[in-house]
Amino acid sequence: MLAKLFNWFGPGLPKVDLVLPKTEYAPGEKVTGSFHLIGGLNQQIIQRLECDLMKRKAGEKPSLLQPVTTVLMNRELDPKEESEYPFHFVLPDAVELDDPETTYLLQTKLVLKNDVKTLDTDEIDIVIR
Repeated sequence: MLAKLFNWFGPGLPKVDLVLPKTEYAPGEKVTGSFHLIGGLNQQIIQRLECDLMKRKAGEKPSLLQPVTTVLMNRELDPKEESEYPFHFVLPDAVELDDPETTYLLQTKLVLKNDVKTLDTDEIDIVIR
């Protein structure tokens, strides 16, 4: 029973990590990197991988700026298995850069069977060059 709980909550779940070569980008620039998946304690079925560009103003919850990618999978991820998937997208040209308190995030979700999700959030700086 305890193993089943760990499987669905916390340390038993697979992890996703978006790895980017840098954190500073310009509007309209191509962002490249890779999604790294690491299996949990038990075999899991991965249904999809999602990534969204989010905007967060000081004191507020992040809001969706633009969906970036959705990768439909329906594949098994074995315990401790490691997989890598390439990632790229182009930042929008029209990004509000006048508020220094606004931050931009790439929020990655790994969606498992029964709609269980694990998250990874990476902050990026969008600057005018």
